[in-house]
Amino acid sequence: MNSNTVANAYDSSNPALRVLRAFGWGNDILCIGYCTIPTMPMLLLGRPGLQQRRLAVRSTRLLRFNPGDRVLDAACGMGFTSDLMGRQGCVVTGVDLLPQHIQRAREQYARNANVRFVTADVTNLQEQGDCFPFGDAAFGKVHCLEAAFQFGPQGRRAFLQEAYRLLVPGGRLVLVDFVWRTETPGEIDAVDPLRLVRDTWRFEEFEPVHRYRRLALEIGFVPRAALDWTGPVLDRSLRGLAALASCARSPVGRAALACFRPSLRTVTATQWEQFAAVADAYAAVRRETGYAAIVLDKPTQ
Repeated sequence: MNSNTVANAYDSSNPALRVLRAFGWGNDILCIGYCTIPTMPMLLLGRPGLQQRRLAVRSTRLLRFNPGDRVLDAACGMGFTSDLMGRQGCVVTGVDLLPQHIQRAREQYARNANVRFVTADVTNLQEQGDCFPFGDAAFGKVHCLEAAFQFGPQGRRAFLQEAYRLLVPGGRLVLVDFVWRTETPGEIDAVDPLRLVRDTWRFEEFEPVHRYRRLALEIGFVPRAALDWTGPVLDRSLRGLAALASCARSPVGRAALACFRPSLRTVTATQWEQFAAVADAYAAVRRETGYAAIVLDKPTQ
């Protein structure tokens, strides 16, 4: 994993990210969001933070942490989930590969004494040096929310191995991620032939959920759950994206969006067309994609 393979929330040159940021995505949390039907209108009103916070809360609850637990928040982004757990009494180390994410996290959550942020590669923490707490059995819990899809197949295996090494016996890893429906993730070539989805988020393929389970078992984890959150996370969010794309296809619709979000007034017709094309590509990829919360425990012996 390197900085060239990680989607950067500050990339204003990407039409899809530019539109999403105008509607509030990426202000605090770099994830989709857990949408209930009553909160669906909040997406189009440009307030996705409620759904994103709900996803973060659901994800971290699966850790079943207690105050005082040492938690590694892997690929922590701009630090929201780290702060969330720190405010509940955990001692949290938030790690992200992008220095600008870590800098934002340090600035935003400087008052939380339970949290520290480190720029590092979560697939290879063993070589990060003695100044960071990344020794064997250093953490009771490891959390990774919607980031492992960008690690690549070898990076995901390496991350699972690192998480196992870092956990104390009886510790828990919660990994929330996009997953591929079949055992052949290379099928994404057929549903994303122009690489519109993959190039937007800078990844190559999603891990099949069954392969996640096999990898975990090989490493030594005991799988506890694989919760299917496809409906409230992917399906409802993509409905909101499709509604935006529908508006983006006509001059009247684009003008309405620009009135609602003035920062979109400089988006060109070509860029709007690119955004709509990416939205269509998302719909095609979704048919073969799921979203799962995977809970893995390290045995006590």
